[in-house]
Amino acid sequence: MVDTELRQLIEQGYVAPTLRCSHDPWAGPMPDAQGGIQTIMMEMLAYSRPGVIEVLPALPPSLVRGSINGMLARTFARIDKLAWDMDARTVDLTVPSVRKQEVTLIARYGIETIAAPAGILAAPLQAGKANIDVHLPENKPVTFHLKLGRHKPIDWVSQVSAP
Repeated sequence: MVDTELRQLIEQGYVAPTLRCSHDPWAGPMPDAQGGIQTIMMEMLAYSRPGVIEVLPALPPSLVRGSINGMLARTFARIDKLAWDMDARTVDLTVPSVRKQEVTLIARYGIETIAAPAGILAAPLQAGKANIDVHLPENKPVTFHLKLGRHKPIDWVSQVSAP
């Protein structure tokens, strides 16, 4: 859905080549829409809230591989690097935290394996899970290497919304 909506906005002239937005196709930029497209793109790659970092929650099928650097997370951390390759089903993630904290790392595709420095994983990865709790030290970048499962991100909705 994200892919379709972004393509529609771009192809119909609402977004300039510089990602500036407008209310009317092919018109000048409107300040209230500035930053909207960039935010959508960042949040489809990494969503965060206090205590949670979720990688690739709404990745369009057309973005088979790519990377982004320098995103701020809403959990007192920064995503220095997020690189993915959906053909290989891998994600590399580097996160320095402003403070020592516990964070739940989520990948809706499922996490088959995860590699992280010693002492970072709060517990061993449980098979079939899409999340794992991690310890982030203060001001020290931590690099994670994930091998993703084959779930569709929407599959987890029924598990979360079940009574």
